[in-house]
Amino acid sequence: MAIWTPFPKQTEALSRSEFEILFGGSRGGGKTAAGMVWLIGGGELDGKDLIDHQLYRALILRKSYEDLSDWLDRASRMYRKYGAEIVGKPASIRWSSGAIFRVGHLKDRTSYEKYLGHEYQRILIEELTLIPQERFYVEIQGSCRSTVSEIKPQMFFTTNPGVPGHGWVKRRFVTPAPWGQPFVGDDKRSRIFIPANIDDNPVLQEKDPGYIKYLEGLKNVDPALYKAWRWGDWDSFVGQMFGEWAHRKHIVQKFDYPIEEFKLKVIGFDWGYNDPGSAHWIGICPENQYGVSRAYCYRSIHQNKTTPGDWARDIEKFTKDEPVNYMVLPHDCYSSIAGGNSIAEIFSQIKNGKGRIRIEQGRTLDRGARLNRVAITHEYLADAEDGRPWLQFHENCRDAIRTIPELVADETNPEDVDTTGDDHDYDSISLALLTIGLQPGQSGGVSHLRTKPPKPGLRMTPEGQFAPKNDLFERLKNPPPKKRNPEF
Repeated sequence: MAIWTPFPKQTEALSRSEFEILFGGSRGGGKTAAGMVWLIGGGELDGKDLIDHQLYRALILRKSYEDLSDWLDRASRMYRKYGAEIVGKPASIRWSSGAIFRVGHLKDRTSYEKYLGHEYQRILIEELTLIPQERFYVEIQGSCRSTVSEIKPQMFFTTNPGVPGHGWVKRRFVTPAPWGQPFVGDDKRSRIFIPANIDDNPVLQEKDPGYIKYLEGLKNVDPALYKAWRWGDWDSFVGQMFGEWAHRKHIVQKFDYPIEEFKLKVIGFDWGYNDPGSAHWIGICPENQYGVSRAYCYRSIHQNKTTPGDWARDIEKFTKDEPVNYMVLPHDCYSSIAGGNSIAEIFSQIKNGKGRIRIEQGRTLDRGARLNRVAITHEYLADAEDGRPWLQFHENCRDAIRTIPELVADETNPEDVDTTGDDHDYDSISLALLTIGLQPGQSGGVSHLRTKPPKPGLRMTPEGQFAPKNDLFERLKNPPPKKRNPEF
């Protein structure tokens, strides 16, 4: 029965056969209704709908319970015309054939794990950019599969530009191919991005002309929001934390001075094992003719599934011949691991020229320190007196170049970074910058949080004190037999 008539862009999205379909753009483009109809699978089983198959299972995901209740309210008006029932908490949509739609949220990290190992022939994710990191999305994608030969697995997404996942969604769907043209991703599966904006939705234009006036009114209030919501502009970044970023200015191939002439060299570090860990080398140059002491992020390591001992060896490959002044570690590096040595203890034995590396503990827990790190990053990304940024990045520091411009502000505390995003590179860099402090010529209310560093070659005890150097790191490199992972 004809209970809904699509407009052309919706028809195009619903006719696609690619495994991943992103239907998105501006507000009011008819995305949500298209997703609801896509789940029905009209005429895909020899003229019958997918909902007529007793083994058909679909999953609908939104950001929170509140978003789900709104979606369910709209879906119930459509699906009940087909005889569906919405039952239970969490809700599921049950069809007379035995087909079932389950609904869920992605409110926190543990939410993603609830769907692992399940089989859903179709998965609909509303507002895909609310998933902060691509790896979380890939985990969900693993549940889109089919052991029912008649039903082909497929995923459908709706979204607007902006919020935490803007960067990875843009890279995965928007930029690889001309819009509306299918392509094959690195995983050898087909994808397509189909844009839509409010001008493609004649129903909304007719029934609520005031909504277009509302969107047009954003032009003078928030230009970035206007471009994203009115036109679906993916080059506009709603909520971007570091709007100073400009690829043409912040990325360099060479430095003003050789590395050995930098007057200060610091390594900032952010620990992660399952999540990525990050180490960045920051160098401060002598003043140039304009009186600017520029900072360079000149080297980086970004990796996960790496033990503290392996991290130490990777860092030592550089510091043994190219020493730094000190290394800054966050608070979580000072707890002992399974009753053994802390990461700080292990790192304190890294060879640094002819001695051992000096360790500083950065302040990472209190709110003032977090806000100071945001403030000083703004300062360093801004232009100096010579027209170039205070901080520039070597082109090989690819992860920082990718992630820092994609960071967004926290919804509840807009002066801080949204920590659900990929903030590991920012954390390590801002931690180092905060110990360096402001340079002459920079302004702003940034507190100087540098702590007094220990003497080179000392190790930290479990009580937080530094003891004379021992052979800890040498033992890590040459562990005794029948004793695995002595750093733990």
